[in-house]
Order: sequence, then C-alpha cells, then structure tokens
Amino acid sequence: MTKKHFEKIAEDINKQGIIIQNMDNCSYDEKWFAFLILEDLTNDLLNTFSEFNNNFDMDKFIKACGIRKLKLELEREQATKIASGIL
Repeated sequence: MTKKHFEKIAEDINKQGIIIQNMDNCSYDEKWFAFLILEDLTNDLLNTFSEFNNNFDMDKFIKACGIRKLKLELEREQATKIASGIL
C-alpha cells in the first residue's frame, strides 16, 4: 500500500467521524460509543498498515483521521451544555 492509499482511508474515516458528529438525533452517549468503535477500527488499521509498509507513519495517520479531535469537540459541546444548565 502507498501513501495515497493511506491518505484516502484516513479521509474516509474522517468523513465517518463528521457524520457521527452531525447526527442530531443521537445522544451524547450514542455518539461517544460510535466514536469509540471508529477509533478502535483506526487502531486496528494502524497495526495492519505498518505491516504492509515500513514507512507508514502512525501519528500522521491518526491525525489525518481526526477522530481524537472530533471526540474532543463532542466533549466540549457536552461540557458547555452541562455548564449552561441545558442538561
């Protein structure tokens, strides 16, 4: 596999994360669980991709997937709702 393949897969994972983030009909817990599943998939792929390509950069792939950032945004949104008395 090449860098081009890894970039496309990371882009697709990021798109799925954005879909989860924008699911207005889901609760915080449902979104959190969906992010955990996507994060587990990403971690599994890290190991597989590193076997295929010795130059595979795990940190760069994780950042490109953007799941940690999306989870942090979800946490901040939840904290804001709690602080505002919405929840």
